[in-house]
Amino acid sequence: MNETKESVDLVLDLMKLTFGKDVTTYYNGDPEVIPSFNLPAIIVVQLTDDTKEAQQGEDDVSDQIRIKVLRDKREDYSGDVIDPLDLTEKKIRDLIAGQEFVDGSRRYKAKTVKGALRNALLDGVDAIASNMIVQYGVNPRETLGDAENNAEWTSEGWVTFNIEYSVDTYR
Repeated sequence: MNETKESVDLVLDLMKLTFGKDVTTYYNGDPEVIPSFNLPAIIVVQLTDDTKEAQQGEDDVSDQIRIKVLRDKREDYSGDVIDPLDLTEKKIRDLIAGQEFVDGSRRYKAKTVKGALRNALLDGVDAIASNMIVQYGVNPRETLGDAENNAEWTSEGWVTFNIEYSVDTYR
């Protein structure tokens, strides 16, 4: 029997496959406070579940999912050389929606959230991300701090979208 994965698990697996070790930590649910050594991080949360009765013996379900991409804001003000044209917020935009030109056409880079969502085939999903809402510079959070217990902050980008699928209601 095939194991059915929840929407959050499907998206987490896709993010791990897309970014691999470029992201330090992947979270299923938002821990609110994150140790700085766990950054950069990707958090996947489910915001809503909209279930509607469909054909006899089925429900149509639409899960609203949010992917949060977090980076350490210290990258913008520590170190020997700081590039004012490549700050943390730009790096987050590049991870979420970075684009390239190929044969005169614009497309999402493969190692981006949007590129992965648009190009991935997820088993058991009828539709994914027919509409995406992206927010940048949201919810900077304090991390647990460094060895000297200095406060540190994140910069975040959020991608919110729906995953739609059907569920049999009979046994």
